[in-house]
Amino acid sequence: MIRLRLSNKKDPPEQGGFFFRIFIIMKGWKKFVEDLGLMDELEKTYFKIREVFQREGWTQKDVEKPPYYPSDLMALHRQIQPLIREIDQTISDYGFNVDGNELHYYIMDKLSHIDDITPLR
Repeated sequence: MIRLRLSNKKDPPEQGGFFFRIFIIMKGWKKFVEDLGLMDELEKTYFKIREVFQREGWTQKDVEKPPYYPSDLMALHRQIQPLIREIDQTISDYGFNVDGNELHYYIMDKLSHIDDITPLR
């Protein structure tokens, strides 16, 4: 539970003070996303995309500039932006004010583990 006191007094350093409270509040949205499983569908979709890359025998260079576009890859790719918008909207609907760049880096970091378990040739 997060308790915020409103006072004009400075908090002693051993109590964490203002910066400690702000840190906890800033990270609250990430816990919210994880607890609700808001990333689950996005992670599943991205995993399927990586499987297509593997099936096609692509390298990282191919991913950056695909030699062709399989239809199942395009269908999966079309699902990504709506899923990201849904995550962003849900976070916003629950009162978290999250910068778009911060959300982007969070999502990229969360998806990077999928790159590790689905290596390309």
